Amino acid sequence: MYLLNQLHRMKNPWAVGNTTVQCHSCNHMFAAQMVNCFDTLIWQEAREVLDAENFFYPVCPQCQAQTEISYRSRYIDRELGIAAVLIPGVEGQDTGELLQYMNCYMDRLALPGMEHRVVGNFYAMAEQMRVHRHHLNDRAVQLLKPFMIGGLQSRGFEVWNGFFTGIMQPKEAKRMDDTVYFSLKGDDPAVYTETVYQFRIYLTNGDIMPHGINETAYQICLNILREKGLSEDDGLFHLYDLSWAIDIHNSLQQS
Repeated sequence: MYLLNQLHRMKNPWAVGNTTVQCHSCNHMFAAQMVNCFDTLIWQEAREVLDAENFFYPVCPQCQAQTEISYRSRYIDRELGIAAVLIPGVEGQDTGELLQYMNCYMDRLALPGMEHRVVGNFYAMAEQMRVHRHHLNDRAVQLLKPFMIGGLQSRGFEVWNGFFTGIMQPKEAKRMDDTVYFSLKGDDPAVYTETVYQFRIYLTNGDIMPHGINETAYQICLNILREKGLSEDDGLFHLYDLSWAIDIHNSLQQS
């Protein structure tokens, strides 16, 4: 019941307060602003704040180092049709019971006509904003990640996760570095003119590697969703993360 009450209060767009942060550099404890609900209907700058991500890296007043923060929050964007609940650390865990509990109370938690998602950090919350701003299928975007991360791991990189940042249209038919290309027609130069879906890949050592993947790969992922019966959203809360995407790809190899 505690979780339900917390989620219910997140519908209040003015649920703003402070949280205590410990600096990762000097261990100094300091207060940082905490926003429990980013509702774009009330707060027009909510998307901009999520996009910049600087809000989630408060600066230590003692040593001026940035420290990442995470806490329960909610993102509501009626125009884009997305409502996401952030529960820190939920990604990579067995969330069946949690999702079942939340979906039992859809009458109190859900918003009509919206896709409902559970995310584990602010990176994933910002990703939901960007995915829906570009009118993409968030399950297909998740399925793109193993294609890129698997390639990096085969080269010896240790990867934590990756998050969608936007799309880019190439100016010329030229292969770009750090971009994965799929083709349905063999060695087809036309793939180098396709829209590129851009990601930040986060390594376990803290480094960030920009990476991209082409439109054909996205269309392949849409076909995977259709084959799995997952192309349509049912309006319930779901957690679609990297672990979910890897499980889908593994199931394809086993079938």
